[in-house]
Amino acid sequence: MAHYDEAVMSRCAPHFGLLYFCRCIAAVLVVTVVGCSSTSKESKEEKPGTKADAAPAKEDNKPDASFLLTMSYTEASAISPQKMVMAPFYKIAADEITVASVNSEGQPRRVRAKGHVFVQIDFRDEVRALGQEALIENDEVIIRGRPLMKRGPSVVEGLDDRTVLFIRGLKLQVIGTHRLTNDTGVTPAWKGKWQDGPNPLLPALSPEDVPKEMRASPLLPALNP
Repeated sequence: MAHYDEAVMSRCAPHFGLLYFCRCIAAVLVVTVVGCSSTSKESKEEKPGTKADAAPAKEDNKPDASFLLTMSYTEASAISPQKMVMAPFYKIAADEITVASVNSEGQPRRVRAKGHVFVQIDFRDEVRALGQEALIENDEVIIRGRPLMKRGPSVVEGLDDRTVLFIRGLKLQVIGTHRLTNDTGVTPAWKGKWQDGPNPLLPALSPEDVPKEMRASPLLPALNP
């Protein structure tokens, strides 16, 4: 252990005092800087719940019937996983499209579509139809799943998952609850049902969903212009 006499200590006292003072100042500065850094970090942290409280409400981005019914086949196919053209009249876009049978030339004769189905029928008066399931053949279209069909300013709206539209040529028959409206008057709840997709509790759509007597009828009621 080192020993210092009084003379040495007295001569060094001013220097020790200055050194002690400098050390105290340095310690204060360190505490101040650390304290500021901690405060800065705390100020950057978000308090629980503040972000959720400040977040704006999400907009309803579900598709609007009037928009979907005015789409062209090109637009519909651009937002659908699958598409198909059945010459000469039918253009189809959907989540899934399956060829159920072909003709002697290997061309699709019957096509099944499922999930967010869009059908464009290129008659003189163009027809657009929406639904969750569809069977398309050379001379008829069957659509189910709260279907919509638009020709001119008129829209036929199916009001139930089981409602079926039966389109043969220029004629239409509806099986199940429905109403006549226009593309801006479709029931608001339709958007949610369209977003949900096909009803998993229903069996696959088949030609038997159209009554035999309806097929036998030579005259089907036309869709109002």
